[in-house]
Amino acid sequence: MLTRPIPSTGAPLPVIGLGTYRSFARYTPQLAEVLTLFFGAGGTLIDSSPMYGGAEAVCGDVLEEVNGRGTAFLATKVWASGREKGVHEMETSFRNMRAGDTMELMQVHNLIDTDTHLDTLKGWKAEGRVKYIGITHYATSAFKDLGKYIRKEPEIDFCQFPYSIEQRLAENGFLQLCADYGVATLINMPFEQDGLFNSVLGAPLPDWAKEIGVNTWSQYFLKYLLANDAVTCLIPATGNPSHMADNLKAGTGPIPDPAEQKRMALYFDRL
Repeated sequence: MLTRPIPSTGAPLPVIGLGTYRSFARYTPQLAEVLTLFFGAGGTLIDSSPMYGGAEAVCGDVLEEVNGRGTAFLATKVWASGREKGVHEMETSFRNMRAGDTMELMQVHNLIDTDTHLDTLKGWKAEGRVKYIGITHYATSAFKDLGKYIRKEPEIDFCQFPYSIEQRLAENGFLQLCADYGVATLINMPFEQDGLFNSVLGAPLPDWAKEIGVNTWSQYFLKYLLANDAVTCLIPATGNPSHMADNLKAGTGPIPDPAEQKRMALYFDRL
């Protein structure tokens, strides 16, 4: 799988990650197959949150089942107000996800009590409890606030935000801002929570899609995003092995150049 460097360290990160929202809410035997496929194809980053119900604990259970902790790049979030509540929640996340002594990435979820949690996480990073620090939001309306923190907090390694072929606001300067400040980007909702598939229901892929290594709409939507060099890793959520296999293929083969990306957007917009 294609990798891209985490700007703050230069460490390579596979471009297709795995989200757990809804898809890991409860245990199913298919989840072990999902992680086996994911790791087998070179994937590493698994993103979760205490907000996602039982997803962290389910992720931890399945990781143990497939003996995958040594391969996984675990990312989760703090979703609380106040230092003590935040510390308690993060400690619980460590246990639920079977992270051990170190979590690869801890993010402040939706900018809740950001200054308080960043202060804690800076200390944890210095102690080696977390390798990377991040901030997240689910709404494009938060780009201005995310940008303020990126500009003022040089210890922020990652920023997670929404971006899709339908919702392209990140292209209007925000992706470039992350690149300029050396912040890795995690892209959530790349399928608009499956809304994109409804938009193209019954529509054929263009004849030229195979020229850029695209054989399904899933690959079309993901490769569109990877055409932007400022995108570090995509985190579509799935608990379906066949969907996992399809998503993973987007991280291999040719990546569209800017002209091809524009062509992809125009074709989608006309549907």
